[in-house]
Amino acid sequence: MSRLRILLPPILGSFLVFSCAKQEERPGKDCSEPLTVPVSAHSLSSSDVATINSLFVRNRLDSRNLRYVRYVRESVQTFFSPYASFDSQVVTVEEYTNGLRIFTAQLIFAFKNGSFNFQNGQLSSGTSLNTTPTLSAGQVGELFQAAITEFDAGRLKDVQRQCVSAEFGYYNLNAGISNAPEKLVKAWRVSPKNQEYPFAYYQDEAAQLIYYDNGIRTFR
Repeated sequence: MSRLRILLPPILGSFLVFSCAKQEERPGKDCSEPLTVPVSAHSLSSSDVATINSLFVRNRLDSRNLRYVRYVRESVQTFFSPYASFDSQVVTVEEYTNGLRIFTAQLIFAFKNGSFNFQNGQLSSGTSLNTTPTLSAGQVGELFQAAITEFDAGRLKDVQRQCVSAEFGYYNLNAGISNAPEKLVKAWRVSPKNQEYPFAYYQDEAAQLIYYDNGIRTFR
């Protein structure tokens, strides 16, 4: 049973490759652009990518299905005996399968003095699902506008003035549920072109909204 989640992120991404079937003069539902983010499109500098590749090779870790999205290197001082400092390298990645992004699969690999230290998050076991969508980018764009109308009507006119980008991939419906087995489905991520918010995920075959986020956070 899938779960509808509406959240009112943080999410990423540069080096995005657009494949356009657009009509810039007619924004809105007629202007939905398929978006492809290859696993090789790391959102880091070439020097950082080379450093991370070396780390994974040296530690016999398979990085073929990993897109690097964040890298932090710093000297860390311990505060217990024996007191010492060590070289810390932390890599945040997004995981792919069948050449498509798993939207819910972000992991962290930590290295200490060049050696693998720990991994935060579980690698996907992959899927036998194919890579052919049922919906088109245009249909997903229309679903997105319907969600904005229902949950965020104040933004509808702004969204209708621009194209939307729709990326096809996979979504783990059990992400975030403790001890629940992975349940991948074919899915779409859609947002206004070149904007982080609002965005939504849709289950492809059911044309069903999984998650909507307009970026608004309330702190108490």
